[in-house]
Amino acid sequence: MLDLKKLLDGCVPSVEFSIQTEELDYIEDVVSGFAKASGVITNHSGLVLLKGEIIPELVVSCARCGKEFNYSEKIALEAKITDKLANKDEDEFVLLTDFALDIDELVRSTLILEMPSRFLCREDCKGLCSKCGCDLNEGKCNCDLKERDPRWDVLKDYFND
Repeated sequence: MLDLKKLLDGCVPSVEFSIQTEELDYIEDVVSGFAKASGVITNHSGLVLLKGEIIPELVVSCARCGKEFNYSEKIALEAKITDKLANKDEDEFVLLTDFALDIDELVRSTLILEMPSRFLCREDCKGLCSKCGCDLNEGKCNCDLKERDPRWDVLKDYFND
């Protein structure tokens, strides 16, 4: 929790923050790693704005070939913060609890929303052969990929005569 009472009272113009998350096991295909978040929260005449960035330092698994690789794409972290909502349906603002901001939850929800749904080791990853499991990025396999419908086998004998 990040105490923002002094910021909201006008005693300080801004509050800087820097945190490191625990394991990101709630994101699919993450093998290991963590994320660092940092930024500044400023009070602009009652409008409290958070601006920062999240830098994940992860080892992830490719969705196509299964190889593990490092992932560290920066994610923008921005939020409008308030201590009271005019309308309960407003989802534009992050609500404070007793002048404190749950920065861990904000980082966690931003990661869940902004991380890719699937990770690819490279844009043109060819994946694995559906028959033998060979990594197609390393070369072609010898599998016959032409699937034959067994219902046509009756006609094969007809034409052999």
